[in-house]
Amino acid sequence: MIYIKSVVKKIMISSLLKYAPVQIFAAISVFALISIHTKLLTTTEYGMLALMLLTVEVVRAVAAQWINSSMLRLLPSKKTEEHNNFAAIASSIIFCCTLPALALVSLGLYLTGLLTLSTFLATFLVFLTKALYQFYLELARIMERLNQYRVAVLTQSIMAIVITGSLLAYSPNILSALSALALSYIAAGLVVFKPLKISINKLKTADAQAIFSYGLPLMASGLVAAISSRLDRYFIADSLDLAQTGIYAAISNILLGIGALIFMVVALPSYPELTKKINDKAALYKAHGEYLTLLCLIAMPALVGFCILAEPITHLLLSEEYLSQGSTIIYILCSGVFVLNLKGHYIDHGLQFSLNTKYLPKISVFSLILNLSLLVTLIPPFGLIGAASAFLIANIIALVMSLWLSLRKGYKYTVPLQVYKILLSTVCMAIFLPELRVHHFVIINMPIVNIIIDIVIGVSIFSCVLALLNYKKCKAWVINK
Repeated sequence: MIYIKSVVKKIMISSLLKYAPVQIFAAISVFALISIHTKLLTTTEYGMLALMLLTVEVVRAVAAQWINSSMLRLLPSKKTEEHNNFAAIASSIIFCCTLPALALVSLGLYLTGLLTLSTFLATFLVFLTKALYQFYLELARIMERLNQYRVAVLTQSIMAIVITGSLLAYSPNILSALSALALSYIAAGLVVFKPLKISINKLKTADAQAIFSYGLPLMASGLVAAISSRLDRYFIADSLDLAQTGIYAAISNILLGIGALIFMVVALPSYPELTKKINDKAALYKAHGEYLTLLCLIAMPALVGFCILAEPITHLLLSEEYLSQGSTIIYILCSGVFVLNLKGHYIDHGLQFSLNTKYLPKISVFSLILNLSLLVTLIPPFGLIGAASAFLIANIIALVMSLWLSLRKGYKYTVPLQVYKILLSTVCMAIFLPELRVHHFVIINMPIVNIIIDIVIGVSIFSCVLALLNYKKCKAWVINK
């Protein structure tokens, strides 16, 4: 058993190191992109852009993302010689979904009052290019075409910044921003593109039925989750104005981007390894425990550290008009992002691995209704703080529901002792970092330098406490060395 645990740990860490560097770079590029958007577009224009990108994500949940999730879960269990055929079936389904996607993009833009021929074409192009890019990127990862994966992620990140900066400097409007994103997805998609035999007849095969059976519940829950997690922007635009929508969307996008980075750094390489153990419950539970440890090791200190350093980080990334709400909204949204990602990247696994994905749409629908009720109630008296609070409350209740159902269906979550050590170390960092920040001792007029030094101090506090708690028996390791 100890040997199995050691092997699982080594596989997960090895996979983590394969993908983490490019994922971190990609996340940094997202923050740079948000900074470019917010500084070259007005708050009203950024609010409009946020609603258009929301439409893209909602349509992608219906027409593409569930297919990627099904492929991630089902393809690793196939024989190597069956991979290309299974991928061709998945790609055939995606192409068949582009027609309804046209109608959904139109509907989304119409409901937000942004429907024109130019916005429709630009928004649909972003959807199509991103959907295909994400599909071929996931395929490259599953088939372990590591170099292509890395180059594609780097290409998209760099091209998004360069093209967006260039187009917005020449013509600062939302169409330029959307066109730049589409071009970056095209450039990166060409790197990981793999010719596949697409055919309507493939939709009648047993593998296609398996994708539909596993994926359609995920599509329903993903659609509701995409709407629920961003529903606040529709209500802010309707109850307040597009400028407030832009402010809220900018802060929310930064936090969602950080949350996605932190959790996906672990989830992307580790999830396929977990699915390989789906038929051995003892090995699966052990692997899932190690997965949770890695998740907490990265996520807990990172998100708490961001909350502590929220003010200088947001000042660096955003212009002054985006900071009018103070830090309270950042703390609430950060908590909501943590709960959202913990549910999606850990708790929901209990229903996925026990093949009870049919409950995920029900949880998502309940969360959507609850979020809707809270937004209607909280936005009028509390404004953006009310919207953020609704997001947090709805995600907490959804997490509790998913956990309860998973336990009822017999899934066992193992919480290793190391997780409690990580939690205590994070609490110590939260207590001491605010008192030891560099600006208390030295005046440095370069914000980025201040932030880097503060991060080093925070990591040092966290690491020292973790070492004192003998994390992973590090004391014995040091003595033996």
